[in-house]
Amino acid sequence: MPIIWFVFLALFAAAAAFFIVVGWKVSTMILHPKVVAYDTVIDKEAERGNFTRAWFEEHVRLEEFTLRSQFGYDLHCALWPRESGRVFSDGRPRVAVLVHGYTYCLLGGIKYASILHELGFDCVFYDHRNHGLSGRAPTTMGACESRDLARVCAWARERFGEDAVLGTHGESMGAATVMLHAALDPRLAFAMEDCGYSDLNAELRFAMRHRFHLPAYPALPIASLFSRLRGGVFFGSVAPKRALARCASVPMLFIHGDADDLVPDYMLAENYNAKAGAKTMRVFAGAAHASCYTEDRAAYRAYVEAFLRENGVI
Repeated sequence: MPIIWFVFLALFAAAAAFFIVVGWKVSTMILHPKVVAYDTVIDKEAERGNFTRAWFEEHVRLEEFTLRSQFGYDLHCALWPRESGRVFSDGRPRVAVLVHGYTYCLLGGIKYASILHELGFDCVFYDHRNHGLSGRAPTTMGACESRDLARVCAWARERFGEDAVLGTHGESMGAATVMLHAALDPRLAFAMEDCGYSDLNAELRFAMRHRFHLPAYPALPIASLFSRLRGGVFFGSVAPKRALARCASVPMLFIHGDADDLVPDYMLAENYNAKAGAKTMRVFAGAAHASCYTEDRAAYRAYVEAFLRENGVI
């Protein structure tokens, strides 16, 4: 065999090995991310200017509890009860479930909950599987997490009554979870998503090109296969924009920063355009990923309150 064929085969084998290794590493990053330590999150939020530790310790009284996921692990949850005496004119409680993002924990939802709590909501939080103090299971970027959100919402209806006005709010992976869940629960009174991706495959292609400077093909299909074989899901099965077409009964607020370099802002338009029924879109100029609240807390608060009022939630 001519030497050129040996060279070709050696290069082909090296390239195949390289993409297999990259695919394995990408699948590991998704399935088993390095998460932020639970006991550091309040200080991180304070460093970002979202609130102070003094404010948190004075005003936030969390009642922690555990729920069993349908997948066999425990979900660490917490309730921030509304202020005593806060009653809406129709007598129905208002409840919001806050859903945190990739690598974070339930305490990341406190800044958003501060708006809702001030408006009279009971606020419920939980740690995703493989995050915070919840049980360990492969992260699926919203696929299984949306079922865990359904479990938490079911608990909220048991706790506050079937007639409770219940809605959700999610950030990043939590936003994808909220969108996927909205297609499963037409009884939701509202859903709010902040910087959620429209399609996991497209999100990972973007990240590989712009963050890791690597070609998405063939590493991404290999990573998707590894993900499925290692207990996760095929990346192509996580596509919130497909779920949004089935959410006509749920009013939804879409929020995104136009300087987001992790989840590109074109995904905001994809999600918004896919949503059937009542919807509102708000763009924060200059805001990076998951930083809209930090960028302009007053505007964020105003947008949330206006959305809830316009859709008869409060």
